[in-house]
Amino acid sequence: MALIFEKIDLLNQKSLKKRFIDLQFKIYKDDPNWVPQLRMELDKLFDSSHPFYETSEVGFWMAVKDGKDVGRVMAIVNKKYNDFHKTTEGHFGCFEAIEDDQVITGLIDAASEWLKSQGMNKVVGPFNPSTNYESGSLVEGYNERPVLMMTYNPEYYNKNLENLGFTKAKDLLAYHLDLNFEMPEIIKKVAKRAEKSNKITYRTVSKKDWDQEVALMFEIYNDAWEDNWGFVPMTKAEFFTMAEGLKMIADERLILFALVDGEAAGFIVALPDFNQVLQKIPNGRLFPMGIFKVLMKNKYIDTIRVPTMGVKTKYRNLGLGSILYQRCHQNILKYSEYKYIEMSWILEDNINMNKPLLRMGAKPYRTYRIFQKDI
Repeated sequence: MALIFEKIDLLNQKSLKKRFIDLQFKIYKDDPNWVPQLRMELDKLFDSSHPFYETSEVGFWMAVKDGKDVGRVMAIVNKKYNDFHKTTEGHFGCFEAIEDDQVITGLIDAASEWLKSQGMNKVVGPFNPSTNYESGSLVEGYNERPVLMMTYNPEYYNKNLENLGFTKAKDLLAYHLDLNFEMPEIIKKVAKRAEKSNKITYRTVSKKDWDQEVALMFEIYNDAWEDNWGFVPMTKAEFFTMAEGLKMIADERLILFALVDGEAAGFIVALPDFNQVLQKIPNGRLFPMGIFKVLMKNKYIDTIRVPTMGVKTKYRNLGLGSILYQRCHQNILKYSEYKYIEMSWILEDNINMNKPLLRMGAKPYRTYRIFQKDI
C-alpha cells in the first residue's frame, strides 16, 4: 500500500485548503460527540491574509494512502511566542489522522524535522495554532460533545504521541457547573469589600460600539495574561479578527467590564455554547440549510462558556476577579435561561483560578494535555 507525506502550500491554494479542511469531516463522520466547525471560519484561519501569519512561519502536510487523504498536521514557528519567552520552541497543531501508527508517526516526524530545520529544539502542542485559539489534546472526558472553541479528538492520538516519546508539558482543565448555585460567602465578602474600598463600577458591552469595546478588551488581555504559562501576546489585528468571528454569537449582556475610577480594569466574557447549534449542521456549511439552525439557536443552547477573564496587573489586588464572577453570575440568572456553564480552559496549577471555581462547586470534568518532545 502506497503511503506518502505531502508538504502542501495550503495558504495560497484553495483546492489544498479544501482537502485539509475536508479531512476532519471524514474522520469524525461517525462520531456522535464531534462538533463540526464552520467552514467559513476555517477558510479564514487557513488564509494567508489571516494576521496570525504575520508573526509566524508555518508548514502543512497531508498523509495520502492509496490515493486517499488519511492525515494532516501543521508545524508552527511562532516568532512572537519565542521572542516573548526567549526560547526556540516549535509547535504543532490542526492534527488529524486515521488510527494508523505509520500515518501518525510520519506526520509528526515530518513536522518535527521541518521545525528542527528552522532552528527549533523542541516540539510542543497541539495548538490550533496558538494558546489564543483551540489548544490541547483531550485526555479525559470523551463521553460528551465539546463546548465552543474547545478541542475534541480520538483517544488513540494521545497513545500514539506517548509512543513517539512525547511527555506532558501542561494539563488544561475544564470545569462544569449548574448555574443554579449560590455564590460562596467568601467570594461575596471579597467582592463587597472591594466595592466598598474602591470606586468600582460595571457595565456590559455594546455591539453598537463593538470596535471600541474590543479595543478595551485587547488592552486588558495582553496585560492580564502575560505571566501565564504558554501565553503569547496577540497583535491588535489578530485580536480584532478573533473578536469579529465571535460577534455574531456574543450576548452583550454577558460580557462585562469592571472599571476603577472610570478606567477599564478587567473584563469577563461568557459566550453561548454555539457548538450546540453547530452539531445540527454536520457539513459545517451555513447555506443553504444551516442558517435556519442559527436563526433558531435559542431552541438548542442551554450552556454557556467562560473562555476568558482578565484583570490588569496594577488592579489585581483589588478583588476584581471575585466581583466579575459574581456580577456575571447575576446577569446570567437575570437575563437568560441557560442552565449550565463551562469555565475553560484553566491551567492545572493556576491556584488563583482553580480555588474559586472549586468553592463555587464547579467540577473539573475534562482535561486537555499539551505534549512536548525535544528534537
